Amino acid sequence: MCKARKIIFCGLLCALSLAASAAIGQAFPSKTIRIVVPYSPGGGTDTVARLMAQRLTQDLGQPVIVENKPGASANIGTEFVARSTPDGYTILVTAPNFTTSEALFDKLSWRFDDFIPVIHLVRYANVLVAAPEAKLANFSDMITRLKAAPGSMTFGSAGSGSNSHLAMELLKQRAGISSEHVSYKGSGPLKTDLLGNHILLGADGLGGMIGLIKSGQVKALAVLAPKRTLLWPDVPSLGDYGISDVDGNGWYGALVPAGTPAAVVAKLNAAFAAVLSSPATREHLMTIGVEPVGGSSEAFRAYLLGERSKWSGVISSAKIKVN
Repeated sequence: MCKARKIIFCGLLCALSLAASAAIGQAFPSKTIRIVVPYSPGGGTDTVARLMAQRLTQDLGQPVIVENKPGASANIGTEFVARSTPDGYTILVTAPNFTTSEALFDKLSWRFDDFIPVIHLVRYANVLVAAPEAKLANFSDMITRLKAAPGSMTFGSAGSGSNSHLAMELLKQRAGISSEHVSYKGSGPLKTDLLGNHILLGADGLGGMIGLIKSGQVKALAVLAPKRTLLWPDVPSLGDYGISDVDGNGWYGALVPAGTPAAVVAKLNAAFAAVLSSPATREHLMTIGVEPVGGSSEAFRAYLLGERSKWSGVISSAKIKVN
């Protein structure tokens, strides 16, 4: 009899919990929602977050604002959201650092499990380019030269541990080539040195490189992914050269603190998905160099877990650490 009562009691608790979650979801949102971007204003993540905030404000009927909390390689803003009340009113919109920081930093004040993924917002391509004096005809030419003379060309990225840096390290492992990495403090200095032929190879986001590629100032060798990007299908992919197991695409996505009610997560997912499905939004995103993705919270979690595992292996093999 006691066992039966216990089962009934547990069932009632579960039902009450589900009912409470549903009620919270129905009432949400009833006040201002804050999107935290752990990067400085003006960057890609910030631009996408502000576009989302504008459209969500219209759709949800409550103000959605963006707050930039940059610093410590995105860890300041990320920790802030991890420690926020899990009620759906504080959202993290972030980038690939989220899946690499645990492997890159010896000390970290947050963990992957401090968050619930909401939705995969967009993806963007990273591209490998060559400076004018590299005199490379194509990607195969680069591979041939580096195998004949290992280390003869260095490559630069916008920073140690950046998505494009890690994509190149993975490519080096898969292709069996050697090229020393030069870390720059952002894309601007990298581009300057490429144009001045101070460095012969560079890996960075395609959106920021398109202008230099179109003007012929640098040569696009390949996007660092198995398939070409819809944004500029004329640029070959690694898959075009038989390398199908290197996916260096970047991403932006939305997450909330662990403990956020399931009904609220579902409502946020639906709201973001509606924005992403808007033709006007999709067109706007494509013009700034990113492709809308969308999908379920569960699908985004599975994607992030895969990225986390992949880059952890690359970081360990290449012995990369960020102070």
